[in-house]
Amino acid sequence: MNKTKNKRILNRSKTNNKKINKTINKTIKNKSSLAKCENFCKKDYMVKMKQLFKKSAEKFNIPYKLPTKEEDEFTYNTCKKTYCNEKCIGYDFFGDKQKQLEFQQKIQNGFQKSYTKDKINILKKRGALSGCVDVVDYK
Repeated sequence: MNKTKNKRILNRSKTNNKKINKTINKTIKNKSSLAKCENFCKKDYMVKMKQLFKKSAEKFNIPYKLPTKEEDEFTYNTCKKTYCNEKCIGYDFFGDKQKQLEFQQKIQNGFQKSYTKDKINILKKRGALSGCVDVVDYK
């Protein structure tokens, strides 16, 4: 029963990410910066995440499998939602308006306030437009 619930949540999240990415594609005026950010997701973020997952599998002595096409798509959509989303749209906290307001207050110029200036500059040089969520494991 719990597996079914988790699968429904994951499917809802995937669908939501796809919708948000379509909105992002329509709202960003500078298409070259969007293309650069999409390239960042494909050539930087996804590569680093695969390395991280492989390291984690080795650390916990779990056999590592290459991600499926569906898992890659989910990772890519998550990257776009986090790093190519200047206005950080799509984070709704399941209708909790208070948490959504707190989240928006922690965003400054598209980045979480927890990001250092150095980290923001590095991400921007790589092609990211935003940092809606501070991904601790991603460097």
